[in-house]
This record gives sequence, C-alpha cells and structure tokens, in this order.
Amino acid sequence: MKKRLLVIALLLGSGIHLFAQKLEVSVQATSGLFHFSGASATSTTMILQGSTTGDPMNRANNPYGNKNGFSYGGTIQGQLVTKGGFIVGLQGGYEILRSKVNADRYYPIPPAVPTEYQTLVAVDWSFPVTGHVALQNQTINLNPYIGYRFKLSKVKLDLLPGMDWGFILDTRDKGEVKDKDGKVYKVDFKRSKSPTDVRLRMGAVASYGRYGLNASFAHGITNYRKNLIGGVNDAHSNLIRLGLSYQLF
Repeated sequence: MKKRLLVIALLLGSGIHLFAQKLEVSVQATSGLFHFSGASATSTTMILQGSTTGDPMNRANNPYGNKNGFSYGGTIQGQLVTKGGFIVGLQGGYEILRSKVNADRYYPIPPAVPTEYQTLVAVDWSFPVTGHVALQNQTINLNPYIGYRFKLSKVKLDLLPGMDWGFILDTRDKGEVKDKDGKVYKVDFKRSKSPTDVRLRMGAVASYGRYGLNASFAHGITNYRKNLIGGVNDAHSNLIRLGLSYQLF
C-alpha cells in the first residue's frame, strides 16, 4: 500500500512539474511578401476605366497577382509555456497585405457616338501601358497556435503551427500605369471587402533574452473568387512573414 501511494505521489509530482506553466507576452513588428496562387492568379492584367457617379474609376480587370508585394504589420502575442516545453498561444494584430500584378493595357470608356454613326465593326479603344497594381487588404489578423520549445544553449527555438483568420477591413486596387507618351493613370479603386481569409500557418521564433527573430509561412484555404460565376475561379493567398519581437514579461 505504501509503495502504491509513493508511486502515485511521484506520478502526481511529475505531472505538476510537466504542466506547470508561465505566461509570456510580447509585441512584434513584421514585414512580409504576399501573393496569390491558383488558376485565377495572374502575372499580367489590363486596367479598366469605369464610372461611378460620373467620375472615372480605374481598376484592375484581374487584381489577383501572383507576384509578391511588400506587406507589413504589428502584433501582440500571449502564450502559455509549460515546464515540458509545450506552448499554447494567441497572436492578434493589424496588417496591410499587398499582392502585385503587372498591367499592359488600358481600356478607356469609349467616346459617345451618335447611333446613326455607329459601325457594326467593333473598335478597340485600348492602348498599351506599363506599370503595376497592388491588391491591398487592410486586415485584423488572429493567429491561434500550439507548439513546442527547444532550448539550444542560450537560444530558445519555438515551433508554432497554427492558423490565421484575416478579418478584412478594406480592399482596394492601388498603383499607376503610364502610356507611351508618359501620361500617368492612377489606380485607387475601392472594392467590396474580400472574404475572411483563413490560412494554415507554420511559424518559428528564435529568441535570446527578451528579443526574438520571427518567421512564418501561411497558405490560404479561402477562395477569393468563390462567389464569381463563369470560367475558372480559384485564387488563394500566400504570405511569408519576417519580424522582430520583444518580450514584455
């Protein structure tokens, strides 16, 4: 009986030691590269001149660029770390994410022509341009994660698989193109907000003292073109982040 009690006491002691935990809170500044993949992602698009209440509104015909655009943000993170090295945490912050697509043609609104002068032959009013456009999303991002900490001498290495929920506040096309004469056509077109962007994410943090170097890759499972009809509609986000962190406590 005494041996059983001793074994139980040892197991309980080991469990308490294993699951004893501490809270860590840190702030981070990140930069990154953002682009789209999938059948609808493109490297080149045309710029269309639309009209809203009579004002010209230039926009990209297909804004889902497969070229990386510069992105940045800031976050705050809280996590529980057990004595055994297991981690459970949540990160939240604000980000501006940009993908990039090149533009090669500009399609203006055709001039008004009296009906009696219209021809049956279609007229192509477009002309070549150079430049690029970014699809810019302003987002609030939440990243719940689990992970494990490896201690390498004085450096701690945290591996942190998890998910992103990107709640999009504003979506717009931004950029400019030029024609052969050097005339500039600016693009700043506000779109309907994109859907909440759910991404699978793998992250890692190497820290020394209170300072850390962060890196992660996230691939979207949300199809940005799921509500469009006709043709192939498939565009998913991809985001590489690099950043620095400082542990508050």
